[in-house]
Amino acid sequence: MQENGLIRLKGASLDGTQAFPVQVEVNVKRGIPRFTITGLAATSIKESSDRIRVAIENSGFESPIANVLVHLGPANRKKQGTYLDLPIAVGLLHLTGQCPDPETGKNLLWLGELGLDGSVKPVRGILHILRQLEYGSYRAVVVPWENREEAALQTRLPVISIMHLKQLESVLTGKALFEPKTSVRIKSQQFPDSLEIYRDQMPGLRAVQISAAGWHHCLLSGPPGAGKSMLARLGYSLLPPLRESEALDLLSLRSLQEQIVDSEVSRPFRSPHHTTSDVALVGGSSSLRMGEVTLAGHGILFLDELAEFKPNHLQALREPMEEGYITVSRISGSVTYPSPFLLIGATNPCPCGFYQSSNDLCICKISKVQSYQSAITGPFLDRIEIFLHLGAGSKPNRERVKIDLVRLRESIRSASERQEKRLLTGTGKLYNGRLRGEEILMWIPLSSKAEELVSKAVRKKGLSIRKMLQLRKIARTIADLVGRDEIEERDLEEALVFLNSGWFPENRAAA
Repeated sequence: MQENGLIRLKGASLDGTQAFPVQVEVNVKRGIPRFTITGLAATSIKESSDRIRVAIENSGFESPIANVLVHLGPANRKKQGTYLDLPIAVGLLHLTGQCPDPETGKNLLWLGELGLDGSVKPVRGILHILRQLEYGSYRAVVVPWENREEAALQTRLPVISIMHLKQLESVLTGKALFEPKTSVRIKSQQFPDSLEIYRDQMPGLRAVQISAAGWHHCLLSGPPGAGKSMLARLGYSLLPPLRESEALDLLSLRSLQEQIVDSEVSRPFRSPHHTTSDVALVGGSSSLRMGEVTLAGHGILFLDELAEFKPNHLQALREPMEEGYITVSRISGSVTYPSPFLLIGATNPCPCGFYQSSNDLCICKISKVQSYQSAITGPFLDRIEIFLHLGAGSKPNRERVKIDLVRLRESIRSASERQEKRLLTGTGKLYNGRLRGEEILMWIPLSSKAEELVSKAVRKKGLSIRKMLQLRKIARTIADLVGRDEIEERDLEEALVFLNSGWFPENRAAA
């Protein structure tokens, strides 16, 4: 057994959701027996000293009775979790001459927690870490056996899995086999091929179609029975097929919360109640957990009875709606979560629900209408790109029409493919609704006639710059739905109908 020595191995850790490489330096020398871990290690890592020592002994090896110092670099960055048990144990076994010279192991990425019996236990976040790290300096990654399928979802780094410390020899001598690559399984969902709706709901269906095709946040208003919730939920069945990159994003976030045992995934549909807290909605608490805006990523966040939500909760949605991410800061730290959700909201226009209804009499005072609508403030509404008021409600003898949902989904799928082909390489984005600022002007050009129409609308309706840019995005999606390369004037005219350029006059008066 060697009495002195130093070895450096490669591990990784998480800072919130940000993965970063960790250099694990293990030093053994003669002296007073102790096991010290430095480098801003969290409690779970500092506690690993006894766990690693017992795991080594119970695996048939000898734990060194020496002065052991483990340093985790970079020293100025906090390390979380139990990912580093395995590289520390490998370093100790090498320095005490109990495993082959890990020259090849120095180019491996080691991730895993140790049980007291020497077994290598699964850890959360493996896929998330492997998708974020740079791979130039790694030959392969060694992970717990139960994490093998999750790790093999990424294709850039070969994966070796082990169940016990006794298997280290095969890894370090190059005899261990790489795990076969696995692929994401998109969950097969059955949706109806057709649907009967009332003719007066057709504009609402068109609004939801445009919203789903271009990822435009949408708000539907109207009296009870107008079909707001039905149309919003129908929007989920109209969303374009989940892409592999989106599916990996969803699995990556799931891996932070739990061990992935099933790689099947589908677009989420989240519908929090209006009494939900702001922490549940956007994330937070002392543990900096994810909120609904993150859990709804690449899917729909449906807020029913929108006006019943607390105004400060809706205000907290402004950043993730526009930027696609949310930064949660508490005294314990700060973490940024992705939140590429599509917001679809539904609301009554007043407490009784019949304000501006053509069939039923509203019994609310104007002050009550103003108070009810004031919960949905101007800054929040400014992020809503499509707004439609459905006024029919429970009108008797309404005409029904049959909708071919297969044809509708095909138009949305085709439109999403056109957007991906046009935008992905230049912007890294998939949908018109995700474009911002200069990107809109660059990737959504207009003809001189179309520019003239936009200028006229800006002057006539007093549109802000944000609303003017939203108008271009919606018109671009309308053109994509019919396969046109150029935006025509009729596309802009239809976009103006759905553009949320201001809600009810009473709401503006209240503001």
